[in-house]
Amino acid sequence: MNKIIVSTLAALAVAGSANAATNLVKNGSFEQNNLTATSLNGFKAAHPGINVVGVQVDGHLPGFGNTVTDWSSDITGPYSAGYNLYFFDGDTAKSGDAASIYPGEQQRPNANFTGDSPDGEGVGAFMVLDADPSYTAPFQQSVAGLTVGQQYKLQFYWAAGELSNRTGYQTSQLTGKFGTDTFATEIFSNSHPIGSPTSNLPGDFSGWRLRSFNFTATSTSQLLSFLAEGTPSGNLPPVAFLDGVSLTAVPEPQTWALMLLGFGGLGVAIRQRRKPVASA
Repeated sequence: MNKIIVSTLAALAVAGSANAATNLVKNGSFEQNNLTATSLNGFKAAHPGINVVGVQVDGHLPGFGNTVTDWSSDITGPYSAGYNLYFFDGDTAKSGDAASIYPGEQQRPNANFTGDSPDGEGVGAFMVLDADPSYTAPFQQSVAGLTVGQQYKLQFYWAAGELSNRTGYQTSQLTGKFGTDTFATEIFSNSHPIGSPTSNLPGDFSGWRLRSFNFTATSTSQLLSFLAEGTPSGNLPPVAFLDGVSLTAVPEPQTWALMLLGFGGLGVAIRQRRKPVASA
């Protein structure tokens, strides 16, 4: 076989294996859910007039605790009052309310929310985690299929903001754990905090931000959890938005070396083909 073709195929094969990393997080875009018409219709019947654009998924609202496929909220111990919301689509999230234990209290993103995250293709679903210290709760999934000693990259989109029925939050941040390792985004500060002359205005929406963290697996299965943290306490509340979660293996150094070797061989083969033939 022609050397150029062989080198090209080798380089492309290695590059493909490096880039086609498998996302080990299930339903990282939150587009799969276990909602039933019975539960939704039951809530609507009990609370006529509410346009349901999302649901509370922390287990406090009967019938909706396991709404987001492959994910759950930990409302044990210090998180017993946890409050996590699931919205069906960024395009409709401000047009109604999430079905919740607080019906009619504008349980939806505030007026400054800009819609779908960059991951919001298709359904465009996303999570909103309460960051009030008294109402926060981990949103989590056990990730299997890990290789001990392998490095993995965690990526997700997050944003800071508040719900429509509250104003005056000060800060919001998204933190979390992967096994025993921890991670945290930057802290976002609201320009209309409580105590300021403009605290009655809708709080800032930070805009969606992509964040990445690298970890080394210490077990073949590890818990991945996200926890919103904000100030002040008192159910204002600050919230953290979450979407597009992925966990992929970081290519080993030898993989990149093979890829560079393949492309190097391709370059050499091309140069050899281009050498002029001496005339007799």
